[in-house]
Amino acid sequence: MLDCSVVMTAFFTIAMGMLLIDLSSLQENMVCSANYGNASTCPEVFFSQSYHAARMKFRDAAKEAKAEWKQHTVLQEDGFEYSVDTAFVRGKKAKNLLIHMSGTRGVDGFTGSAVQVKLLREWNSSRGDGPSVLFVHAVNPYGMAHFRPYNENNVDLSRNYLSPEEWSHVLERDNANNSGYNEIVAPLLMSRAPRFIDRYAFFYHLLKRIVTKGLGAFKQTLSGGQYHHPDAVGFGGHEEQRAITVLREVFKAHVETGIEKSIVLDVCTGPGSEGSETIVSNSREERVVAEKIFKGAKMQSRNDETEQIGEIRPSDTFVKNSLIIKQNFGTVNWLFFVRALFLENAAYKHAKGSHVHAVMQEWLKDAFYPQTMAYKRAVLKKGVAAFDSAWKHLS
Repeated sequence: MLDCSVVMTAFFTIAMGMLLIDLSSLQENMVCSANYGNASTCPEVFFSQSYHAARMKFRDAAKEAKAEWKQHTVLQEDGFEYSVDTAFVRGKKAKNLLIHMSGTRGVDGFTGSAVQVKLLREWNSSRGDGPSVLFVHAVNPYGMAHFRPYNENNVDLSRNYLSPEEWSHVLERDNANNSGYNEIVAPLLMSRAPRFIDRYAFFYHLLKRIVTKGLGAFKQTLSGGQYHHPDAVGFGGHEEQRAITVLREVFKAHVETGIEKSIVLDVCTGPGSEGSETIVSNSREERVVAEKIFKGAKMQSRNDETEQIGEIRPSDTFVKNSLIIKQNFGTVNWLFFVRALFLENAAYKHAKGSHVHAVMQEWLKDAFYPQTMAYKRAVLKKGVAAFDSAWKHLS
C-alpha cells in the first residue's frame, strides 16, 4: 500500500513545479511597483511588446516633439505594412547631424525604440541650439514584428550593407567555404523542429563544437556570418535587401543637404551582463575619439582581422568627418543567447507558424529583450546619456 505522506509529498512537489513553470515568464522584478502610466517611476511607459505598438509610440512621440515624421515602406504582406520610420528635427547647427538608429537586428529594436520614444517625449526647445537629429526607427521592421533577428528573407541586415566589391568577395569566399562555417557552425543546425529535450541537448552539441574547434574560432565564425545557406543562422543574403536600400536613400537625402560632421549611433542588444553597455567603434583611431565623447563607458574597437563584413557603416555616404558607433546593451549569457538563435532557426525552418515556433520566438525575444525593470531603467539611462554625449559633441 502506498504511504499517504509519500503521495502527498509527490503531489505537492509536482504542483509547486507546475506553479513555478507557469509563473516563470512573470517574475516580481518584471513588475512596476507604482502606476504604470507614471513615466518618472515606471519605465514601461516607453517600452512596447509589439512592433505595431512601438511604431505608434514612436510616431506619436515624434509629433509631440514637432519632428518631421516619414514612413518608408519596406514590405507589404498579408494586408500588413512593414516600414522604416524616421523623425527629423532641424537644429541651428544644421551642418552637423546626429543619427540615432534602432532595430537593425529586428527583435533587438524594442530597446532602441524605447530610448527614442523617451528622447522625443522629453524634447525641449534647448535641443534646437544643437545639431540636426535624425531618428531611424526599426531598420528591420519584419524581424521586429516577428521577434526575429532576420528579415522576411531570413537575412541578417547587419551583414547586408555591402559595396559591389564586398559582395563579390563574400560570395566567392563562401563558395570556397573559406569562412569555415560548414565545419565549425553548420553541424549545430537542426534537421527537425525543436523538442523539449533540445533545450538541454543543444548545450551538449555546442560544447562539443567548442572543445573540438575552440571557443575563439566558433565565436569568430558565427559572428562573421555566411552567404551560402539561405535558411541558416547568420545568413547575409545574396543581394542587397530592400531595408538597406531604403536606409541608403535616407542617408543620402540628408547628406546632400550639406552635412559636414556627423555621428551615427546604432543601438543594439546582444549577449552580456544584463543592462551593461559597450560602445563599439570601427577602429582604434575612432575609439580614441569615442573615448573623449562617451566618457566612462566601456569601449571596444575592431581591427581589420576581426571586422564583421556587412555591418551598417555608411562611410560610403557620409563625409570623412563622421563617427559610426554601435551602442550595445548586454542581455543574457552567451550560451543561452546562442541556444535561442539556433532553436528558433530550427522552428522557423521546420515548423513555421506552429506553437513550437511561437515558443521559440518568445525565447529569442527574451534573449534580445529582457523584461526586468532593472534592465529597462538601465538602458534608458545609458541610452539617453550616450545620445546627450553625442549631441553635445556636435553642438
